[in-house]
Amino acid sequence: MQSTLLSLLIWLPILGGGLVILLGDKRATTARWVSLVISILVFVMSLSLWTGFDSSTHLMQFVEKSIWIAQFNIHYHLGVDGISMPLIILTTFSTILVIGAGWEVIQKRPAHYMAAFLMMEGLIVGVFSSLDAILFYAFWEASLIPMLLIVGIWGGDNRIYAAIKFFLYTFLGSVFMLVSLIYMYNKGGSFSILDMHNLSLSATEQAWIFWAFFMAFAVKVPMFPVHTWLPDAHVQAPQVAR
Repeated sequence: MQSTLLSLLIWLPILGGGLVILLGDKRATTARWVSLVISILVFVMSLSLWTGFDSSTHLMQFVEKSIWIAQFNIHYHLGVDGISMPLIILTTFSTILVIGAGWEVIQKRPAHYMAAFLMMEGLIVGVFSSLDAILFYAFWEASLIPMLLIVGIWGGDNRIYAAIKFFLYTFLGSVFMLVSLIYMYNKGGSFSILDMHNLSLSATEQAWIFWAFFMAFAVKVPMFPVHTWLPDAHVQAPQVAR
């Protein structure tokens, strides 16, 4: 199970979210229970990362790697270290709380609400475990979609404005990171994040790459002065999702 554990933690909630959508709001009670069971199952499975983690090595663990887009040397490459492992467990645990918090409060399209959080859970686990830069970027950007829907459907009176503003800020901010990733690929011929650690870059190149990543993460955090999407999104988001 260890060799595919990270894939299970990613794709089980995503596919489970699809199942919950198929159940639909006419079977809302069943959809809620299925969501809760899936979230608990994923959390219990994620604990294997903790119990099976070897703290005596600096190497990535629970590694999975297979070719994805051979033409550009892009791989489906997963793994965790001592930083990403607890963040994944925190993500899977938090999802249980979110499902429980929305159990009775969310009456409008409850199945779709639960499904959105399950899918976001899988995508965030993908963000924390990706060892290929393009795979990381794909999960990073895809995680915006469930949050966009959560704010846009279950938010307050001004939810559409807040959702679009949130999406545009975070999506456009990440373009700086994508440009840097492509630049590093052109320098080293690999999208492997571990290979990028060993690139020989000048101080000027490193500075430009740093600031590009800084901009991408500053929007996401968010930091002043690119924080203005947060008050709108926070105020308009459903209370149980804040």
